[in-house]
Amino acid sequence: MICVGQIHAAAIAGRAAVALVLVSWIAPVFAAGPSELKSREIMIRAGRAGSIISITTGPNAITPRVRDGVAGVLAPRPRLVGFSPLVVITTSDERRGGNDFDFEHDLQTGYVGSPLIASTTPDSVIGFLDSGATVDLAAGSFAETLGLVGTQLTGNTIGLGGVGDPVDGMVTHPVAFFAAGLSAVNDLGQVDLSAMVGHSNVSAVVAPQLDCGNGEVLSALIGTPLMAFYTSVINVDSPRTVTLNGVTYSSPDVRILDPYGDVPLLDRYITMNFGGLAPATTANYFPEFEDLETPFFPTLLSTLPGSIPTGGAFFSDILVLQGEPSPLNPALSVRLLVDTGAQSSVISPGVAASLSLPIVPHFTVDVCGVGGLATGVPGYYIDFVKMNALGGAIEFSRAPFIVLDLPSPEGGSLDGILGMNFFWNRNVIFDPFLTGTGFLQVSDPLQFAYADFDLDYDVDNADAQTFISCVTSPQSGFVSPECTHIDADEDEAVDLRDFAIFQRCYSGEDALAASSCGG
Repeated sequence: MICVGQIHAAAIAGRAAVALVLVSWIAPVFAAGPSELKSREIMIRAGRAGSIISITTGPNAITPRVRDGVAGVLAPRPRLVGFSPLVVITTSDERRGGNDFDFEHDLQTGYVGSPLIASTTPDSVIGFLDSGATVDLAAGSFAETLGLVGTQLTGNTIGLGGVGDPVDGMVTHPVAFFAAGLSAVNDLGQVDLSAMVGHSNVSAVVAPQLDCGNGEVLSALIGTPLMAFYTSVINVDSPRTVTLNGVTYSSPDVRILDPYGDVPLLDRYITMNFGGLAPATTANYFPEFEDLETPFFPTLLSTLPGSIPTGGAFFSDILVLQGEPSPLNPALSVRLLVDTGAQSSVISPGVAASLSLPIVPHFTVDVCGVGGLATGVPGYYIDFVKMNALGGAIEFSRAPFIVLDLPSPEGGSLDGILGMNFFWNRNVIFDPFLTGTGFLQVSDPLQFAYADFDLDYDVDNADAQTFISCVTSPQSGFVSPECTHIDADEDEAVDLRDFAIFQRCYSGEDALAASSCGG
C-alpha cells in the first residue's frame, strides 16, 4: 500500500505547502540470524512509516512474557508481520461539470464513466486498501496503466514525505477511482466492473516510482477519502490469489460495503475515532484561484463541500506496559493511528521513552521510504498490550514495534501506528464514522494450522522454506522477530521439537486441524 499522512493547509498561492507521508507495501521474506551478523532482504509494509527492507536481531532480543494479572495465563504473541489487504483498482473520466464550485466527490456504487485510456474496458492494477492514507494515489508505471498521465495531470505538485528527503507528487485533474476485492478478478485476469464501488470528481496524487532495491513496490492505493464512507470487510479466512497483468497476488478477501446495508458483525469492537486538523463530513479537492477548473489540493476529507481539505485518519487508544505492573509502573495509554495498510506496528520515540525502554534495541530494521533509506531503526518487544473492546478486551504479550517519529494528522507527532500484525489470525471490519464512534471489529482467533505460515490454508513447500529460514540451535534466540510465531513449544528457539510439529502438519496428517498441528 502506499500512503500518506498529514496535510497542512498552509499556503494557497504558488506551490502547495503540503506534507504527505507515503510508503510502500511489500510481502514478507525472512531475515538472517545474529550468528551471521547481517540481515537478509525482506519486504514488509509498515504503513506511513515506510517499508521495512531488512531486520537484524539484537543482543537482548529475548524478554519475559507477561502473564495476565487476573487469569494468570500467558497472552498470545502477535507476529511482526500481518496481512496487507489488496484490492483491484481502476479509474474513469467521470467528474462533475458546469459548476465552478463543484469540488466535492460523489460516491458511486458501480463503475461509471469511460476509461481514461481509449479502450473498451478500463485498465486495472492491484493496490492497497489503506486507512493510513489521506489521498487516493498511484505511482510510477502503475499510474500510467491507470491513465493518470499527460493531460490528466495539472502541473501542481504536493510534497510526499516520510523516511529521507521529501519528493514531489503530481496532483491530477478530477477523475474517478474504483476498487473491489480480488474476487472481482477471474481466472483469465478479467475484472468484473459490476463489483466495483468508488467515487468520482476526485483529484488524486501521482507519485514517482519507488525502488527499495527489490524492484518497484509502490503501486496504487485507496485511502480515507473513500474508506471513510464505506465499511471494509477483510476476511483472513477467505484468502484470494489472482493473476493480473502477468503478476500473481495474494490477499485476504476484501468486500467494500455500504455501511447502511447488510454488514456482518464480529466478536470484538475496538473503539475507533476520527482525528484531524478539523472535523470532517465529506471529501473534496480545492482549486487554484486563477483557474477554478484546476485542483490545487487533491481530494481529502473536508469539513464542508468546497472547504479547504485537511485530511484526517482514525485512531484507537490502547494500553502498553513494559515490566511488572505496579503503582509506580502503570500501563501507558497511547493513541495509535489505525492503518489497514501497515503490516507492522510503530511507536514514537516519546512513547519508547515513557516506557523506559533500553538504549540497545531488541532488533533493528532498515526502512525505505519515498525519500530514501533509514538504517538501524530500533525495534522492541513490548511486554504487554491491551485493547479494550466491546465483547471483551484483547491482550498480547511480547508485541513487536518499530520506533519512528512521524507527523500526525491531528498536528504534532504521532504516538504510533496500529498495524495488522496484531490481527494476523482474525477477520477484521474497518467500520468508520466521521461524526461519532466508529469501530475496528475483529473476530476471535481463527483456527489456522500451526505450520500454515502464509495463511493460505495449505501447508506446503512455501511454509517449509519459511520454517527452514527460522531454524536455530536450542536456546539461541530467534533469527528474526517474525520467527517467534514458528516457535511452537515457546522455548525461545526454532529447533527439532518445533520441526516435529511442522512435519506432522506438512505430511497432511491433519494439516488444518489446529489442535493436532499446534495452532
